[in-house]
Amino acid sequence: MKLLKALNFLQNHIRVLLIIYFLIQFCYVLFSNLTYQSDSLYYFSLAQECLKLHTFYPAPIHLYQDYITAPLYINVLVVLLSVYNSPFTIGLFNILLNFIQLWLVYEITGKLFGKRAGSCLVVIYIFYLSTLGLILFNYTEYLFNVLVFASIYFYLQKKNYSLFLSGVLLAASIAVRPIGWALLAAYLIIVFFKREKFKMIFASIILIFSGMLLFILSFGLFNYSHFGRFIFTSTNGPVNLLIGANNDATGAYNNKVFEIGKIGYLPDAESKTYIDKEDFWFGQVSKWIFNNPLKYISLFPLKIVHIFIWDDFSVSRLLNLEDWNLYRVMKNILEGNYKQILDNKSYITKISYFILLIIHHLYYFSIVVIFFFISKNNIREIIRNYKLGLFILFMILGVAIHLLTFGDARFKYPYIIMMMIFISPVTYQTTISKKLNCKYKSLAN
Repeated sequence: MKLLKALNFLQNHIRVLLIIYFLIQFCYVLFSNLTYQSDSLYYFSLAQECLKLHTFYPAPIHLYQDYITAPLYINVLVVLLSVYNSPFTIGLFNILLNFIQLWLVYEITGKLFGKRAGSCLVVIYIFYLSTLGLILFNYTEYLFNVLVFASIYFYLQKKNYSLFLSGVLLAASIAVRPIGWALLAAYLIIVFFKREKFKMIFASIILIFSGMLLFILSFGLFNYSHFGRFIFTSTNGPVNLLIGANNDATGAYNNKVFEIGKIGYLPDAESKTYIDKEDFWFGQVSKWIFNNPLKYISLFPLKIVHIFIWDDFSVSRLLNLEDWNLYRVMKNILEGNYKQILDNKSYITKISYFILLIIHHLYYFSIVVIFFFISKNNIREIIRNYKLGLFILFMILGVAIHLLTFGDARFKYPYIIMMMIFISPVTYQTTISKKLNCKYKSLAN
């Protein structure tokens, strides 16, 4: 009951909560030392190369990279950094994307379950720390999610112009991350299984594909103008497949496969184009999967574990501990290297770090568990209602694509936001919160 009273209080003061949320984000971006590592640094470096050459991504020099990655996102960075070349600019952009994403999921939740559920969603979203910590990185997650939820927002309106816009935004999400193809598959499944006349089904497909075609042609030709090749999405599929399918594969990211003597090693790689490398790696991974089908399938559970078992891909950054995460901590514990955990950090920092991790993971697992029971108890209503089934389909298809490659905690971010939408009605229905049964049939029209 205390939690419900607290939730009601926050709902009644939602504007104040949003202002505080904005100020916290702005302070983090303003006062944090925004340095990048890993993918964040790679995206930033690509944009800097394009700025020096006064061109967009990919530039001709990127022909000999291992792959082309997130071309739409990198080009957005090029535009942003051409205005003010600093990570601070990216941080402000992340804050904007975060609020756009929040508005979109609020609107979608309101259409599905009513305004009260929408306000509950806002509270749940704000206290999900991964969303807050993500503003300090330079990842594709924010832009990808905004495009996906915007596509869904327009799709659910079911008007001709909205279906067309939904297709445009869907194609744009694919230009950021190829996992957007899972949303297209979900749309097609929903369209074909809805009880509509053939003309309506055909019209819906045509409108969505027309929007996609317009974006793909426009963006592909735009890249052709400065790169000399028609490209509109990432080409790192073979690389990701090979990381998840080799003798040293663990289910998580592991680049040992590219070392000398491994199947991913390519002599004189610097002299080969990304197309040559793509063909080589795809050939290697195809042979390995064909010769080791059972081992490949046996890695699927491990990939699910790496996606869902922890959720600290951005939380550590809130304490300025970007070098640390739960996986690294657990590895040191298992190896008995206790003194190396957060070495050179004060006891207050260490205690704060573990308290933050515990609280956040309790919150994260609560979302996952409640979502699981709600889906289980409302499976018939979800199947009958295409609006709800769309989210489940996207999650299932998206995870299935990840199983083909490797697992990473970041991959689940869009799915967790969708889970929040599903659990939002539970938070204001006391009898339902006890039974974890949301009665979607009466809520989602």
